[in-house]
Amino acid sequence: MSGPLVYHRGPEFPDLLTGVVEDAKRLFPTQDELFLLSSSGTGAMEASVVNTLSPGDRVIVAQAGSFGARWKDICAAYDIDVISVDAEWGQTIDPARIEAILQDDATISAVLTTQSETSTGVVHDIEGIGRAVSAHKALLIVDGVSSVCAHPLDTNAYGVDVAMTGSQKGLGLPPGLAVITFSENARKASETARCPKFYLDISKYRDAFAKGRGPATLPVTLISGMRAALDLVHEEGIEQVWSRHARHAQAVREAIWSIGLECFADSPGNVLTAVSLPESIDGLELMTKLRQSYGIVIGGGLAHLRGRIIRISNLGFVTDDDIRFIVKALEETLSWMGLKFDRGSAIGSAEKVLST
Repeated sequence: MSGPLVYHRGPEFPDLLTGVVEDAKRLFPTQDELFLLSSSGTGAMEASVVNTLSPGDRVIVAQAGSFGARWKDICAAYDIDVISVDAEWGQTIDPARIEAILQDDATISAVLTTQSETSTGVVHDIEGIGRAVSAHKALLIVDGVSSVCAHPLDTNAYGVDVAMTGSQKGLGLPPGLAVITFSENARKASETARCPKFYLDISKYRDAFAKGRGPATLPVTLISGMRAALDLVHEEGIEQVWSRHARHAQAVREAIWSIGLECFADSPGNVLTAVSLPESIDGLELMTKLRQSYGIVIGGGLAHLRGRIIRISNLGFVTDDDIRFIVKALEETLSWMGLKFDRGSAIGSAEKVLST
């Protein structure tokens, strides 16, 4: 990324862009058309709405956390009628609840949900939700911003019409580049969608990408970085990338269970581990101590969970030694803060997983 810029109107750029677009399909995986957007993941979420829906459309938003709820805000901005299927933070969405609504209301245009809810550590059953939606005309739109690279999001096998991710998540890049996929059904919906749009108009991207260009200036530095990240993924193999995330997440979970703590999520994903803290431990103080003593930055709880949970990420190009370091630091810091447990049990439990 620090090398000379590839001129976005020059002769080298079409090969760079086309290669990145085609290779990015392996991440999900998907056989659908794929676009790169100059935005964060939220921009891709908004693009999925404005390119497939119209004001007055009825949609289901299935959510159980801070980021899933963002779908409601985006739909409200475009006068889209939302039927909310909510679960408690930390719980998963039951696909049967979505199917029941779809059976009773044939006017629903889309189901919008999230695969990895990073505010709680939950991974939702997208394959099950896809089966629930498959018998109906509604599109399935999935926020895979944090889950892609940590979990499969096989759009064609799961029946996902629009999926997305962001550069700063599993690909380990700086923020500012989003990836979005469109199925044939989503493409057809985009032909009649009447939400106002200009910069996020996918038809402009479709026309420009066919020529190896962007409809406006694309973030060429991030695209060069994505080329390198995709090469790393290809070298490791996407199946091995998924397995590595699963192994690292399991190592963290085994570590926290061994010292008497629990996962906050009822179905914990492989992106991060949300850890419920006892009343005696202040999560904000724990985060401060880890940062000051070890240079480690972890996530805290959002909204009503502030100070009550911590969120330990293993997303991206994380190594076994990174997991060992955070587990040891967490064990030492919790002991210093007064939590009683057998010293060495956390790293010992993590090591058993890492050594397999």
